Amino acid sequence: MEKRYLEQIVLDQKERLSKMKEGYPRDKLSEVPDLIKHKINIVVTGHRRSGKSTFLLQWMKKYYHSNFYYLDFSDERLVDFKTTDFQLLYEIFLEQYGEKDIFYFDELQGKKYDWNRFVNRLYSEGKRFFITGSNADLLSKEISTYLTGRHFDIMIYPFSFKEYLGYHNFNKNHNSTLGKAEAIKYFNNYIKQGGFPEVIVYNTTDILENIYQDVINTDILNRYKIKEEIEFKKMTLFLMSNFAREFSYTSLKNNFNLGSTNTAKKYISYLTNTYLLFELTKYDYSLKKQDTYSKKIYCIDTGLISKTSFNFSENIGRLYENAVFIELKRRGKSIYFWKDKSDSEVDFLIVDKNKVTSLIQVAYDLSNPKTKEREVKALLSGLNEFKLKEGIIITKDLDKDEKIDNIIIKYIPIWKWLLK
Repeated sequence: MEKRYLEQIVLDQKERLSKMKEGYPRDKLSEVPDLIKHKINIVVTGHRRSGKSTFLLQWMKKYYHSNFYYLDFSDERLVDFKTTDFQLLYEIFLEQYGEKDIFYFDELQGKKYDWNRFVNRLYSEGKRFFITGSNADLLSKEISTYLTGRHFDIMIYPFSFKEYLGYHNFNKNHNSTLGKAEAIKYFNNYIKQGGFPEVIVYNTTDILENIYQDVINTDILNRYKIKEEIEFKKMTLFLMSNFAREFSYTSLKNNFNLGSTNTAKKYISYLTNTYLLFELTKYDYSLKKQDTYSKKIYCIDTGLISKTSFNFSENIGRLYENAVFIELKRRGKSIYFWKDKSDSEVDFLIVDKNKVTSLIQVAYDLSNPKTKEREVKALLSGLNEFKLKEGIIITKDLDKDEKIDNIIIKYIPIWKWLLK
């Protein structure tokens, strides 16, 4: 690229950056001070439009003010940017802003230039990079594989319920009658609307269809050149509609004429690489056996489910389960589901340092005694199996503790659990 042209882009972006709104501060900002202490590169990962670029903006303005270099590679004027232009870019940075050690590269992607060579070279010279990326050429999940040396990934999810309340300036004590009622009202909107920032800011779920289509068509079909487009879309819609339920690669192969279980597995990997869907494995002491079991599928956002999948009346209970799953992922937990020999199931089993530490059941409505008996029986079976003295059942509104054979069952309303 011509130096003067690239210089104009750098200056334009600097001016635009100064005018950008920082948005609602994400909870992940609390992790930043500890990360700054370590001289490692940071890769900000996450689903399309989950707020990675805004998070980057909040980070740089709060902790580095103007003491950094910045370039947004999604600028259409950089379409002809080449590997050799990185050195030219660095020279422009030095000339315009003097010597700095911090680089922010937003939407850095594409295999047409070896950006990793430049990053790795300057990292070895003591520079530090903060990077995001999520288009069809290179998903953010893959960026860290291009980096040598030490680096750390920060996963940005759509807004948590806590962030959702913060955005809406909820400041009441949720333990008071009025505060509880208002918190529940917000939660009922949140579970249907989801947490994508644009949806919350503009108060419309119409955006979700566009987000979904961008992932399917751009990030997957166009990128991987899938020939069986109709079959792939049908399979994806099936999974979106059957979230929180078990599936097997063999059943997908047979139901959608995919040719082989490897094809089904490959298609699932495309969906999980974009962070649209997540697989959950059944827990077993044997890792080999875990690989042979059916999986369960969950979606990044309950609003996305409601907008794109086939809706049925029983979906609300599974939406609760999906919301709990994503919150556990957001909290960095290692999660499985579990079944005993009689096929009684516990929704979530938490493992920490190779040890089962917690079991969580999700049950929307326990007013039916048979439903409650089934959910409690499965949870007790798991608690006894793993020698735990306390278990959790997340519900719509039941809030109490119950002691059964020296084991404590904590019933917690989902909105309250999400705020813990």
